[in-house]
Parts: sequence; C-alpha cells; structure tokens
Amino acid sequence: MRLDQYMDTFFQYGLRLLRENQKQIEYHWKQVSGYFESGETKLAKIPISLQMLSDLIFDSQYDKEALLIKINEVGKRESVSQPMNQFVITLMEIAVHRVVKRKSKYDYSDLQAIQYVFMKMRDHMLKDKHDFLFTIDDFLDQLVNSEQFPIDWIAVVEKNEQVFYISKWFQSNKQSNRPSHDFKASTFFNLTEELLKSMPYSNNKNTITIPYKYSTLLICIDRKGAGYTIPFINYILQIFENSSRRLKVHCQEQQWKDSVIMFYESIIQAKTFDESVKLVTQGFVNYLPFERCGVFSYSSDDRVGSGLLGHQFDNKAIQEIIEDVRNLPLIDKGMKLLQLFGEGMKYLQPLFITDAKESFPIEYINKFQLKSIVVAPLYQPSNNRLIGAAILDQGPYSQFSISQDAYTALLKFGQSAGEVIGKFEKKPLIDKRSFCLTVREVEVLALMAEGESTSSAADKLHLSEYTVRDYMTAIMRKMGVKNRTEAVAYAIRKGIM
Repeated sequence: MRLDQYMDTFFQYGLRLLRENQKQIEYHWKQVSGYFESGETKLAKIPISLQMLSDLIFDSQYDKEALLIKINEVGKRESVSQPMNQFVITLMEIAVHRVVKRKSKYDYSDLQAIQYVFMKMRDHMLKDKHDFLFTIDDFLDQLVNSEQFPIDWIAVVEKNEQVFYISKWFQSNKQSNRPSHDFKASTFFNLTEELLKSMPYSNNKNTITIPYKYSTLLICIDRKGAGYTIPFINYILQIFENSSRRLKVHCQEQQWKDSVIMFYESIIQAKTFDESVKLVTQGFVNYLPFERCGVFSYSSDDRVGSGLLGHQFDNKAIQEIIEDVRNLPLIDKGMKLLQLFGEGMKYLQPLFITDAKESFPIEYINKFQLKSIVVAPLYQPSNNRLIGAAILDQGPYSQFSISQDAYTALLKFGQSAGEVIGKFEKKPLIDKRSFCLTVREVEVLALMAEGESTSSAADKLHLSEYTVRDYMTAIMRKMGVKNRTEAVAYAIRKGIM
C-alpha cells in the first residue's frame, strides 16, 4: 500500500468514527447551534453553516474526494463567510472530541483520525476556485462558455441497469433553454432524439459523442464547426486527463507531510524514556503503511544493537536481542561508509531490503518470519548521533515494495523519533541490557564452561571456528571481562547459565 492510500484509509477511519457516533455528535452540535441562533446577524449564520456541514458529513454517499469537494462549495457560499466557516469547523471538532473521549475505549490514534478529517476539511474550505480547475465539471463548464467553440450544451450520459439517463448538464450562461424534464430512454439513440426534439433551433445542430471513463459526453455544436471541433475536443480532453493525473500525483506526494505531523504530535506527549519508545514503536505502524515494528538502541562504542520494544512482534523475543552490527553486513557497510565523512551520519538513509535472508542471520528470519523489511535509522540531529533503528515490515513473510513518499516520511520519522527518545537518555541505551546474551551466545558460553575448546565448540554448533571466536569476543565485550574464564565465572554469578 502506498502512503497516500494509507492516509486516505486513515481519513476514512476518522469519517467512520464520526458516522458511528452520529446521534451523540448531532446532539452536541445542536447545542452549539442553539447557543448562536438568537445572536447578532453575523453569529446567526453559524447554525446555517453547521447544518450544511453536518448534512454532508453524515451523508454516506460521500467518500473522501466527494466530501471535500462539497465542503469547498460550502466554503464559497455567499450566505456564510469563509472565516466563519473555519470557526464553525473548530467548534464542531471540539464537540466531536468531547463525545469520543466519553467512550469507554478509545486511543490517541482515534482522536488523530478525527483531527485529520477536520484538518482536511479546513484545508479544502480555504482553497480558491482555481485549485479545483482540474475537475471534469469545471472543465466542461468552461468549455461550453468559451467564445472559441460553437458549443451549445454538453450532457453527461450514464447507464443505470437498462436505462440511459442524463446525470449532468452544462450549457452557455447566455442560454436558458434547459431540458424541461429528466430524460431517460432504453437506448442512447432514443435519448438523443428525445433531447433534440425538446430543444429549439436544433435543425442546424449536430451532436457528437465522446466516451469518457464510465460515461459518455453528448455535445451539441453548430454543423458548420463540427469538422474542426471534434478532433480538437478529443485532443484537449486528453490534455485535461494528463494534467489531472499529474495534479493527483503531486497531491499524493505531499501527503507524507500529514503523516509526519501526526507522528510528531503523538510522540512529543512522552514524559519518560519507556513511554517515548512505546509511542515511537506504535507511531511507525499507526502513521505509515506497516504492520510490525521493532525498535533497537545502538551503542557506537562497541557497535552493538539492543532490542527495546516490539509492536505486533514477540516483544520478549525482541528484548532478548543483542547483536553485533558487524554480523549484519549490509547495515554495517552503510554505516562504515558514512563514518568516513564525520558528520555524514545525519545522511543515513532508511534501508529497504527486499529479502531479509540477504542481510540477517537465519535464526532471526525463522523466529520473526521475515521477508521484506525496512531499517529506519533513529537519528538525533541536535547531537549528530545515531541512537538506534526501527525494523519494519507488513506482516509475517510479507514481500512488499516502498513508495518514494513513504521513504521520505521514514527519514523524517527517524529524526523526530531520535530527538524525542534522545532527550530522555541519561546513559548509553545499551547499558540497560549489557549482559543480556543472545541464544547462540549462551550456547557458546555454556560449551566454554564445560571445558570445550574453540574448535570442538564450533563442531558441535556446526559453525566455523572464527564465528565462535567472534561470539566469545562479543560476550567478553558486553561483560567487560578480559578472558573466557572471567566470562564463565561472571555468567554463573549472575545466573545467566
């Protein structure tokens, strides 16, 4: 799922919350409306605007796109001033939050989904007319009113079951001969015939048809101009479609900013280190198209990552992980390259790995059922320091791709998360679990305690002798001891073995 699709889903979720609580919300809105009904003339407009917006929000036929277009139309009504509409939307949102907070079960993401709905409503209410030129209705309206084309009217014809009917009608502002009734017919030809019979001066007119998406445009033009008009209309319709698609792509690419804002607003509520890690871990899933997230700290001194928290992962298994980054070649290579440039760490980018087997030990692949994953650095810009990383995916053994807008959002998420977690940090995060060993490290240490040599331990574990030595080096570094004997003694004293 692309980020823009995910944000659309987030909007629909907020809209669904509103509609599920319609009765209680309307009750509070009526109280707000009643307060202003007997006021001065300017304030008396508030109930009018509130009712119009309420009717739109609770009309189930409107999805996101249709609702926001209608909201913009309300904002342009002469009967209600634009600043007043902004004030009304704020009053409405406050009342909705009051209703939702009284529910026995709700979380901050519910409130943010509602906040997102009202934020987009405000944005669209402030949009000027030219922001909506790339709608087919505005385009056809401009076409019939242009002095350059001999067009009398345009009808948008659709088919419902076995009946053809006119869904929309556009004609020049200079004309007043609109159809006197709704036209329906069993065939497109009959519909056209009936329509032309009802229109005066139709003898010198031609009608042309142009398929457009799921409908047909029926265009009435002068016969003299039909020859050059038809190909030109087809051409400009194609230009219109191309422009509309480019505008849509541009709008989609900007939605990452909304997710970044909501993520930051959620994590700055943290008051402790543990709370900041929890909110960051949840935020990567709540505001980006991922299902699972594990957050890890990073110690630059010994280049070791330590599991802090998992969301939709096995949390205990995540917290047991302490891994030398050098055992993760792709990640280690990227970090080494950046360290050559000193402050280049700030440019550490999210890493998308299509198949985790290429970069992660098989024990993690099997334990967490990994396929495609994203590694998002948690970087603290104020101290120019990498403090950890978030590991993200879309579920067990899920293979996926990542869009450019999601990639951009990940970069910003990592910086915001790094700042919030970093401000609670009193000492290196790895100190909290300095002596928490991985399962493999415990197995190696147990064999050392039984008197096995490095080579014999390697044979029993089906590893190379060099790998066993690396494990022992990592164990001694974590414990702060000088040799294997001290490591075994310390492990026994602390109950690790």
